[in-house]
Amino acid sequence: MAGPTIDVEKCVGCGACVDTCPEEVFEMQDDKAVVINADACVECEACIEACPEEAISL
Repeated sequence: MAGPTIDVEKCVGCGACVDTCPEEVFEMQDDKAVVINADACVECEACIEACPEEAISL
């Protein structure tokens, strides 16, 4: 599994992915979400559903 990627141009820093991810794959850095633990991703797609800007892909 490659894990999620975030389009930093689309990310508005709302933190929805951070709050939603059950595996703590994301964290906020400099007002943007970043992937900190891609290997932990279980591809549940909760982050994709939570992102209002459609900035996350698997």
